[in-house]
Amino acid sequence: MMSMARFEDPGMTKRDRLIPWYFVGFFVFVAIIDGIFVYMATSTHTGVVTDHAYDKGLAYNRTVAAAEAQKQLGWKGEIVLTGDRMLAYSLRDAEGSALTGAIAKVEFMRPTQDGMDFALDLAESTDGVYSAAVDFPVEGLWDVRVFATRGDEEFQTHKRVVVNKP
Repeated sequence: MMSMARFEDPGMTKRDRLIPWYFVGFFVFVAIIDGIFVYMATSTHTGVVTDHAYDKGLAYNRTVAAAEAQKQLGWKGEIVLTGDRMLAYSLRDAEGSALTGAIAKVEFMRPTQDGMDFALDLAESTDGVYSAAVDFPVEGLWDVRVFATRGDEEFQTHKRVVVNKP
């Protein structure tokens, strides 16, 4: 009977026999790193920048039409925030006359931090000037957007302001 002898290359060392395991180890390492990346991608930022983006996209034509209608009105609105945190909004028509009898609302949005937005109703203090006292929760950068409605005519103005200590 012939003995089965194992063929060994005399030049092959034990380290050379591990080469296939180096490939296996490399691919296991890549799989672990990919798993970490998948976990980080699914557990952090969702990627949603705008809620209901599809509906807002469909409403774009209405937004463009409203902007054109506002432009045709020729109204001018000016937002002034005084040091004592009084907001005054003056509303004028195309000829510069004060527009009275409008319903004015203001929204304050903090562009650098979620959860701090708030809104107020403005009261007409003098002809064409609508005002309210504002209590900002924090100092810093704020976007102010005023919406004025008179009959079926709508107008909006916005301004970015920096709020400091009074």
